[in-house]
Amino acid sequence: MGNLLFSPSGRIGPSAYMKGMIVLAVISAIISLIPMFSPSLGMILGFVSLILIIPFIFLGIKRSHDAGKSGWMVLTHILLYIGVAVALGFLLQAIGMGPSAEAEAAIEAASESADLGEVMRLSGELAQDQALPSAVASLVGTLVSAFLVNMFNKQDPGDNQYGPVPAA
Repeated sequence: MGNLLFSPSGRIGPSAYMKGMIVLAVISAIISLIPMFSPSLGMILGFVSLILIIPFIFLGIKRSHDAGKSGWMVLTHILLYIGVAVALGFLLQAIGMGPSAEAEAAIEAASESADLGEVMRLSGELAQDQALPSAVASLVGTLVSAFLVNMFNKQDPGDNQYGPVPAA
């Protein structure tokens, strides 16, 4: 698993790519749920979760290599993920899973009154409210974008400049 997630060289097939993306999606979803129990720990782990971008990029590079394309194609994977995540965020907000307008207005009012304690308390409550939609968006967004990457990047049937055909 270490070579799969922490090395940009070589090739990986569609199934190995999906396995790696499932691992990243589950880790990301778990981190997204932490604010439900501890908003301050959730904030810290939210910054730490940015490290997950590295294995995401490495998986994309190796999947592009498997299709005989440059590793720079991972930029299209990132744009695809962002597009799916934004669309999913709008969808979740439309069905009422987003932050309420009252909560946002209360935070703004507290920040205008310079009551830092109230702003922190309200921000913690907002983080708790956002934990489940964020976890759902992270999980579904990652898996949908991974499926689309696999659909558009067909495996090169023979050896190519990036290495031999990966084992099934």
